[in-house]
Amino acid sequence: MSDTNDTGLPPSPKKERSPSFPFIGLTRALERVRAVYANARRHEVRIGDLASSWGLGAKSSGTAQTLAALLAYGLLEDQGSGDARKFKVSDLAFKALEDQRPGAREAALAEAALKPKLIAEYVDKWKEGRPADGICISELRIDRSFTEDGAKLFLKVFDDTAGFTTTAEPDKKPDQAVQQDGQKAEESGDKTPHRFPWEKSPPVPPGPPPAKPTDRRIVMDSERELTTGMLAKEASFRLIVTGKIGVKEIDRLIQKLQIDKEILADQDDMPPGDRDEPDRIEWGTS
Repeated sequence: MSDTNDTGLPPSPKKERSPSFPFIGLTRALERVRAVYANARRHEVRIGDLASSWGLGAKSSGTAQTLAALLAYGLLEDQGSGDARKFKVSDLAFKALEDQRPGAREAALAEAALKPKLIAEYVDKWKEGRPADGICISELRIDRSFTEDGAKLFLKVFDDTAGFTTTAEPDKKPDQAVQQDGQKAEESGDKTPHRFPWEKSPPVPPGPPPAKPTDRRIVMDSERELTTGMLAKEASFRLIVTGKIGVKEIDRLIQKLQIDKEILADQDDMPPGDRDEPDRIEWGTS
């Protein structure tokens, strides 16, 4: 058999690929699905609407990877295919975001963390404690055909996500008391999930991330969020409106923003202590 293709040249080597796993941890995935929920609640949306919620392009690789991760964690549901494909926030994500009953949110997060098959496999395998990075990377590369970069990214995603699979006791105890409780549990055959030894204290599933300046205001029943997006790497905006909004109102908003632009330009010439910089845009009609 010839080792050349139709061009007479040796075939190009196949590009190495790591096994499939979410490219972001569950903490970041929750931030992403929270942005979708803020814009669309539980309505079905298309991929362009998802990308807009994340400040990304509809056809960008970041959108595709983020979408794949949220589907892997079970935070989004989809139906249809091609241009008709639609997505919505899943029941599991709704519980993780909104369920205030004791333990309900933690249970939802633990379920989401274990949905990706590879993460669930290694949570069980490393339940007594994850080995050092070098050992883990060697195992992933040799036994699971990961690339070097893929193995490092998997460990980062794993360390973030695995913490959601354990729950802390209601009453916090010193580390020594926690260790003694663990020994007693093992002796009695208790199957309570082990705390990951590389963590200094029992991991507590994090609450909602600190609100950004543009997210400080809760949208009331009479209001709606007209649009949102990014202005710069560290700046974003939300446009909250009430009443009927048409072309006339949009023109007025443009005029208002032009005035604000001129004011901000004047402030650039002021000493920093004298500036009064707005941090959000709100506009409504009666």
